[in-house]
Amino acid sequence: MLERLIIRDLALVERAEVPFGPGLNVVTGETGAGKSLLVQAVDLLMGGRADAGVVRDGAPAAVAEGEFRVEGDPGARVAALLAGWGIECDGETVIVRREVQAGGKSRALVNQSAVTRGALAQLGDILADLHGQHEHQSLLRAEAGLDVLDRLADLGGDVTRYGEALAAWRAASAELAALETSLATYADRREWMEQAARELAEADLVEGEEERLKLEAARLAHADRLRALVGQALAKLSEGDDAALDAIAVAARAVEQAASLDPSLADTLLALDEARIAAAEAGRALAAYGAGLEADPQALETIEARRELIARLQRRYRRGIAELIAWRAELAQELATGEDGAGALERARTRAAEAEAKCLAAGHALSRKRRAAAREWGAGLTRGLEPLGFPHARLEFLVAPAGGDAPAPGARGLDRVEMLFTANPGEPARPLHKIASGGELSRVMLALKTALEAQDPVDLLLFDEVDSGIGGAVAQAVGERLRRLSRHRQIVCVTHLPMIASLATHHVRVTKRVTGGRTVARIEPVAGEERVDELARMLAGERVTETTRRQARELLADAPARPAGVPRGSA
Repeated sequence: MLERLIIRDLALVERAEVPFGPGLNVVTGETGAGKSLLVQAVDLLMGGRADAGVVRDGAPAAVAEGEFRVEGDPGARVAALLAGWGIECDGETVIVRREVQAGGKSRALVNQSAVTRGALAQLGDILADLHGQHEHQSLLRAEAGLDVLDRLADLGGDVTRYGEALAAWRAASAELAALETSLATYADRREWMEQAARELAEADLVEGEEERLKLEAARLAHADRLRALVGQALAKLSEGDDAALDAIAVAARAVEQAASLDPSLADTLLALDEARIAAAEAGRALAAYGAGLEADPQALETIEARRELIARLQRRYRRGIAELIAWRAELAQELATGEDGAGALERARTRAAEAEAKCLAAGHALSRKRRAAAREWGAGLTRGLEPLGFPHARLEFLVAPAGGDAPAPGARGLDRVEMLFTANPGEPARPLHKIASGGELSRVMLALKTALEAQDPVDLLLFDEVDSGIGGAVAQAVGERLRRLSRHRQIVCVTHLPMIASLATHHVRVTKRVTGGRTVARIEPVAGEERVDELARMLAGERVTETTRRQARELLADAPARPAGVPRGSA
């Protein structure tokens, strides 16, 4: 959810800080006041194209910054995405900033870390969906038809099962290809592999022995020096008049007597006792170590020979000791396979063929469900378009093989799905993304989003031009659907219709004025009587009267109760 939007030096906006809330947020203002600038700012945050022309004249850069609250599934997806980029996220708030320099360059930051525009678009796909004349418009993407149809028909589980079957087929095919390559050169490599396997079997390497042998060799090589040093330490600890153990014992007795006079020395006495015990244990350990020390040239020679063998194998086969141990098992398997090449090849081909059959079966089953869903939902959505000002419209889902006549398994099935639309009777349906009118596209998306309702994975939906060229019953139907969507999603809607604006949970007004010879757009929330005045202006234009104010109050009074859980905000 977008909680706060800051705009600075973007076209006519010098500076604006706009709060948004849950439910339905409307943006109103006179024609030409700059309502589209707010939409443009959000589009920049979603990874939209940046143009130096958006920078306010005389300013070094235009800035848009949004504070988004993320939670639930979108929050988990955002956190995972940012973690992959190495960006810290508290799992609750994401701050996105976009700067457009007057010279044309732009910069994007997420939680104060720089990201590319492409990365910002990835994040934007999770945070928001814009509908109108925008590049960041989900209906304009190639995979939009597939996404919408699968969500409408609740085919997520089927897509997952197909994906697992596809992964198994690819793994079996890769295994077959590797086996074919291996067997093709097996005769030439056989003697070399047998020699390597024999050497490794005879060496019987143990993981970790390299370090152990190194330490043992050092101990044997320096046995005399170690014995002398240990003897010296033992002498200082427990032998002679100045032995440490004796000195500690004397000190402990003295402190014991002192502690009987002053109990505050009890802790010091305890520390001395612990020191005496530790020194005694160290002495016993050193004595045992010294007793075990013995110069053994033959043992040292054996260890060095073993170390040389390991080093030679590592140099010859260019592998570390752990890799050599693993390779030994691989060689044994490859030799066994090579001896039964025909059988191994036949078994691998059978596994690949079975995996392919399962994948294609899952793909065809998914295709049948998609075609059935396309018929059902195409008809249903077409009926749903009529109240939105499309009495003769038709919306269809075209499900076709992704590879033409021969199915080409892809990551999500064998199909490509395209949404086709026509608003006029007798006209052929064309791809939805080729519709020229942003208003038409917004209303079609409104119908789709209403059908998806709680299944939509995006928290923020922004509608621009959704009420373009409509009024009366159509406007009422659009408003009802916007309000219905606002039960589950945050909606931001740019509107010029008072009927829709009256339904808002939060109301933002854009005004334009001339200050110091410069035109400045202001974006600010309105509430109470200010909101009544704004609705009255929308009803009557500049000639606001008590009659239009009364009509505005009636609109607000007649607006249906807000969705459950949505605060009153500025209404």
